[in-house]
Amino acid sequence: MSKANQGEQDLKRVLRTRDLVIFGLIFISPNSAQSLFGELTFSSGGHGVLSVFIGLIAMIFTAASYGKMASIVPKAGSTYSYVTHSLNSNLGFIAGWAILLDYLIFPMMIYKLSSTFALELFPFIPLWLMLLILIIPMTFFNYRGAKLTAHLNTIMLSVKLISVLLFVGFSVYALTNSGGIESLVNINGIYREDSFSMSAVIAGASIAVLAYIGFDGITALAEDAKVSGKTVGQAAMITCVISSLLIGIQVYFASVIQSQLGVLKHTDTAFYDIASAVGGGGLAAVTTVILIVTGTATALAGQASGSRVLFSMGRDGVLPAAFAYLHPKYKTPVYSVFLLSVLGYIGALIIPISVFFLIVVFGAIIGFIFVNTSVMIEFFIKRNERKGKHFITNFVSPLLGISVCLYILLGMETVGQIVGVCWMLVGGMVLVIKTQGFQKEISSLNIEQ
Repeated sequence: MSKANQGEQDLKRVLRTRDLVIFGLIFISPNSAQSLFGELTFSSGGHGVLSVFIGLIAMIFTAASYGKMASIVPKAGSTYSYVTHSLNSNLGFIAGWAILLDYLIFPMMIYKLSSTFALELFPFIPLWLMLLILIIPMTFFNYRGAKLTAHLNTIMLSVKLISVLLFVGFSVYALTNSGGIESLVNINGIYREDSFSMSAVIAGASIAVLAYIGFDGITALAEDAKVSGKTVGQAAMITCVISSLLIGIQVYFASVIQSQLGVLKHTDTAFYDIASAVGGGGLAAVTTVILIVTGTATALAGQASGSRVLFSMGRDGVLPAAFAYLHPKYKTPVYSVFLLSVLGYIGALIIPISVFFLIVVFGAIIGFIFVNTSVMIEFFIKRNERKGKHFITNFVSPLLGISVCLYILLGMETVGQIVGVCWMLVGGMVLVIKTQGFQKEISSLNIEQ
């Protein structure tokens, strides 16, 4: 591809560090604990906080690896671009294909969750119409470009934080009002002897990982950012840490309150019952409305990141070139955006929420393993950076990231593993066809060392 044509396929650099952190917090979502709480509690046997902690460990090491790769490969595509650069384009395709499963399923799941909560308040609206009400505006924002989306994200993040503060505030008031200040410290919020099982906690961790996935979405926007690749990586780390604190405290209080209420009535909308218990119907309605509105913003972030992965793979010729087409004015990959929007609508309409939870993490975990491996190959082996702190950052940290990711992957529900493996087999078949039986590499990125 000529330099001129390459320039025509460059995204518009408009995002600052603040925009990236806000984008990551929107994607990770401080109030994601509210939508994930029911399934997280059910899968972990009431040990949501422990599952969140294990998920955080995996993401801290992996976020560090994404940060290192972003510093040397400041390109859209994130996982795909990093693995192609440090390993080879065939493995890059497999890694990109894996992470695409996450970016395809995640917006579907969020739209489904938001619609499910919305139907609690508006049961007279059919699901197909509610999904259109949520998806069409978000697609418009992605169509118009990253700068407009950044403005929306700033507003949405403020609303999300209000929701978190409202729930935590009402929870503290309800607990202290009924049991005094000492009731705020309750072991049932973290550990329950009668239902503890490490396999259940790991199963819960595979869901908790959903709450952290947004950091890799930040690196997918590297070509939308004004700042350096290193700063993009730092934004990913900052996002991960801030989100873990906000998510953890909500899961803790919700778990304490749920232990007093007993068995969850409805897993999908469990948080609605928790909010009603501590703040009545008013708090339940307010947090639900916020969850619906801001949930669509999270789907917007997922759609934006996914479209950049499709764009990067299309630009490099490993997927149809149409995915790399940019709108002449807004410089957005419009066909990629529209495809994810249509697939998001269809998937959210026909796939149950419980199935989404079982399959969405598989692709992300595979991608994370590839990126951690890329750090070891690129820095520890190719660049021979092994002494002092480099031994920790270039070998120990990514190795721990790989180990925890494998632990979570093996602890996933069988359905998720089967669907994930089938997805990867399809990707392998595409790769075989593209490379004529591995006789050549699928593409070659021109990235300066």
